[in-house]
Amino acid sequence: MNYFVKTPKILHALYKDAVWFLPNSENKIYLTFDDGPIPEITEECLDLLAEFNIVATFFCVGENARKHPAILNRILAEGHVVGNHSYNHIKGWKTSDSEYIDNVKLCNEYVKSNLFRPPYGKAKRSQLKSLRKDYKIIMWDLLSGDFDPSVTVEKGVKNVVAKTESGSIIVMHDNEKCGKKMLAILKETIPQLLAKGFVFEKLA
Repeated sequence: MNYFVKTPKILHALYKDAVWFLPNSENKIYLTFDDGPIPEITEECLDLLAEFNIVATFFCVGENARKHPAILNRILAEGHVVGNHSYNHIKGWKTSDSEYIDNVKLCNEYVKSNLFRPPYGKAKRSQLKSLRKDYKIIMWDLLSGDFDPSVTVEKGVKNVVAKTESGSIIVMHDNEKCGKKMLAILKETIPQLLAKGFVFEKLA
């Protein structure tokens, strides 16, 4: 599985209109979750965030938000932010611009947000150019690797703790496929990042 744990700056340049990193002098970092809301997984994630009194941003798949509105409402009620992650995790590179835009608009019926993250981080420039009229395009600085079967919990924790810096946008996944691993990584990374003086903030 080929991917960058720490996104190289050259990729930032490919999508200049997207937000990859939010540099600041206050040690603020941005924890984000993709693909939910999912029963149990997202709920346990919210329990952990509440335990440490920190906030995050959830990029929700519209189909999941439609199926689980109570969990979506809980995300918002507990002070977190939601973002659009398309209606059914559509692949931008394999989809016409019109179909892609319509899919994002359908998600917006269930996930009200001005934030959008393309599934897989892959979309045509033409698609993003159209979407940025209505959305802030959010990419990321750091992947935990929770989606990678070859990455252990210990490796996932190391990925995040060692490579997080002020301004990092960190991606984890609250989906059925890797949710349990994500929760194990999250449980260990939060206290370590707090001990290093990082402040968790939500995207806006």
